[in-house]
Amino acid sequence: MRSRAIGLILAGIFLAADAIFLLRHNSFSVGGSDSSGYLNTAKRMVAGRLVARPRTLDRLGLPDGDVQLVTPLGFVTGSRGTMIPFYPAGFPAHMAAAAQLFGWNLGPFLVSPLAAVSCLPLFFFLARELALPRSWAAAGTALFAAWPVGIGQAIQPMSDATATFWCLASVLCAVKARRRTVWALPAGAALGIAVLVRPTNLLLVIALAFALPVAPAALALFVLGGVPFAALLALFNMRCYGNPLQSGYRKIGLLDAVALVNFSPRLRHYGGWLFRSLTPLIPLGWLGLALDREVRWRDRGLLLSWFGAFFLFYCLYEPYDSFWFVRFLLPAAPALFLGALLAAQDLSSKLPRLPRFVIAALLFGAVLFAEIRTLRSIGILHIAESESTYPQICAWAARTVPPGGVVLSMAASGALENYTDMSYARWDWLTPEKLADLRARTKGRGTRWFALLYPFEWEQLPQHAPGRWRKIGQLREVGLWELEE
Repeated sequence: MRSRAIGLILAGIFLAADAIFLLRHNSFSVGGSDSSGYLNTAKRMVAGRLVARPRTLDRLGLPDGDVQLVTPLGFVTGSRGTMIPFYPAGFPAHMAAAAQLFGWNLGPFLVSPLAAVSCLPLFFFLARELALPRSWAAAGTALFAAWPVGIGQAIQPMSDATATFWCLASVLCAVKARRRTVWALPAGAALGIAVLVRPTNLLLVIALAFALPVAPAALALFVLGGVPFAALLALFNMRCYGNPLQSGYRKIGLLDAVALVNFSPRLRHYGGWLFRSLTPLIPLGWLGLALDREVRWRDRGLLLSWFGAFFLFYCLYEPYDSFWFVRFLLPAAPALFLGALLAAQDLSSKLPRLPRFVIAALLFGAVLFAEIRTLRSIGILHIAESESTYPQICAWAARTVPPGGVVLSMAASGALENYTDMSYARWDWLTPEKLADLRARTKGRGTRWFALLYPFEWEQLPQHAPGRWRKIGQLREVGLWELEE
């Protein structure tokens, strides 16, 4: 009993320290397509304006056909001059709920770090359900908490940590259902929420087929738990896209990015970053689980199919060079760690106690060292500083641009939507002819045209909006320009 109490105290200290660490480095800003898209959608959910006309469209008296020009990042065009959310409902719903509790300036930004911290006890309990000793389960939890991919998504308003939480919750409940069938009900509900957050989390059903007990009652409860959230997804899709099976992803043809030709470059990309951030020990240990007869075949199937399904699917997704896209694997990463832990524990159990402890400590240290090195080399803990540029440049533009001015932007368009009431347009959808038409339409109103641009945008602007642009000033790396007559 005393050792259990000590364990609980240490676990509480660890979770509190992790929460403090994440909150200290957390970004409380939105700006890019994902973060601004989630928060803008959350605000529209609460306001009941999921489908609405962009404010600049009517301010400039533009026809419905020009709606794309004034639709910010994170949204796609709907019918009759409207814009609709690009992203699924799940994560914005979490942000909206948190905002009701803590306000819009704080609540939405707590979702990711709190979800990441909440993943840790779920990981530990799942490790115990899979028969890992407490020491191994605790060590694995620490390694999972230190993975740079997870930390990077925990300290910014992105959906990945929340998706991981609900996937972990679903698998844990499904495994517990082997002993008490009633756990199949929350397993289905957790999967339903996970799919609301990210539709590709439906891949988890392959692993859940190994996790759940083979019994009609368990299957019925599992389906019953998921049905309400499937209905919510259908209602959201129907409201936004006019079809319960439609989504923002399909609206822009994102599924066309999935192709067999992508497999080789994606395999090298994901494999390279997994080896770099975790050493080859974790990925190879997970693969070695397939040969570990000490682990129950259903548990092997669970862990191999959980990570394997996500890994193979995203290896078919269009290539990106950035480290940040490894985040797609985060909802399946617990299986990678757990599989490696089970394989390593069974292999070390054949050794005498002292060598076993020494080898386990060395392996733990090697992986932790690789994680810390990657965390520093990528500059993950500077995310908050980088993202804070968006609210700063929006406030600067709002002070500088006169009433009635129109700001051309792309990278900051979602931030302009969230932080200001300014009129803006997307330079990346403009053509020289279209800009001339817009200037002619608004000339009688005395409209002045500005551009809020990152350096890479300024390089491309002349192709879309030629003219005599005068630089007004610069804040950090972002410039504000005015188009002269």
